Amino acid sequence: MSSDIHKLSEPSAALELFDGWEETVIWSALDGTMGDIYANEALTAAVAVLGDLAFLASPSLDADAVQALLRDLKARTDHSLFLVAQNDAQFALCKALLGDVRCGIRYAVKKERGVFEPEKLEKFTSDIPQGYVLSGMTPEIWTQIKEKGGWMRDFISNFPSYEVFMAQALGVFALQNGEIVCGASSYSSFDGGIEIEIDTHEAHRRRHLARACGARLILDCLERGLYPSWDAANLMSISLAQQLGYHFSHTYPYLVLTPAAQDAAQLEKKYAEALLQAQALLADEPETVPNMANLSALLMETLDRVNWAGFYTVQPDGNLLLGPFQGKPACLRIENGRGVCGTALKEHRTLLVPDVHAFPGHIACDSASRSEVVVPVRRGETVFAVLDLDSPVKNRFTAREATFLEAIAEILAEKF
Repeated sequence: MSSDIHKLSEPSAALELFDGWEETVIWSALDGTMGDIYANEALTAAVAVLGDLAFLASPSLDADAVQALLRDLKARTDHSLFLVAQNDAQFALCKALLGDVRCGIRYAVKKERGVFEPEKLEKFTSDIPQGYVLSGMTPEIWTQIKEKGGWMRDFISNFPSYEVFMAQALGVFALQNGEIVCGASSYSSFDGGIEIEIDTHEAHRRRHLARACGARLILDCLERGLYPSWDAANLMSISLAQQLGYHFSHTYPYLVLTPAAQDAAQLEKKYAEALLQAQALLADEPETVPNMANLSALLMETLDRVNWAGFYTVQPDGNLLLGPFQGKPACLRIENGRGVCGTALKEHRTLLVPDVHAFPGHIACDSASRSEVVVPVRRGETVFAVLDLDSPVKNRFTAREATFLEAIAEILAEKF
């Protein structure tokens, strides 16, 4: 985790960063009810985290701070997070920094008071088949959710105990023979309201149970002067929300942020498969040029957030000449000892450069490049070429990438 990132002991310090963002998870964290806010020391970026949700704000588009926050989150969490950014520009920045990441769409409803029709909601509460009953939260229901988890876990997942739930939240559940089959509960709470979580067991859907539970929960909120906030994960959810009186506002994208440990396991598998493919590509071809061409293409396809991948070959005069590559046109010749490639050649070692602009004598072939890794292709003390990869993202390459690329270089070295 980045030493520059810390949890705010005074969440309100991030108020300006989240200004105008109508999202109850942020409200919960800012008012200290529940959830946490993490930020960099300079307070140019912050993220509000609660349960499976993370909301990131950096009005100044501080890429370094956002990257540090994202890495901190991935290192800190043990489960996937749905990451939402404040606007399109901040979302694009997060996506560029994360690279190959799953995306999705959610549906926001307007935060309106006075739009609900109690008589209509009362009718919904009784519109359920025989054999089902509605109940508020009880110790027995809490225990059942706690023990069974699964599809109903988020009815209580963000509350540490039954007592805390009863003090801060509300829930309504449809029961059949004492078993929970549907529920509308508090995913979170904030000063003056709750965020609704609603779900139905798949065997009991299309029986108006979700509508009945949702209607009862909204009525209970209105009786207590609480605002029942709704945020829809899919079209079915937004349709139900509209039946209950909410009005659609807009769609917004999210990114799925996976734990660092999960990423590491996936990379191990991905790189192992790429090494096998590299061996197969080079197995029957003795010529180095087509082999370097295929490896360049393979690396460009395997690694995300890379804008250049290719080779420079060592010439009789000891300098480097551009070889096969993928990416924008590059420098034709590089002197031994000059720039990152020339330094890797001269020192016979792999160079990981987190920020190319901080590297003395860096040769800027592509102004978009921010980080770089160079690996000598060698047998013994003889270097035949260097393998060079650039990225438009700072700190893109780690020791794991270096190890993978060194294995690629070993496979190629046998062809010289």
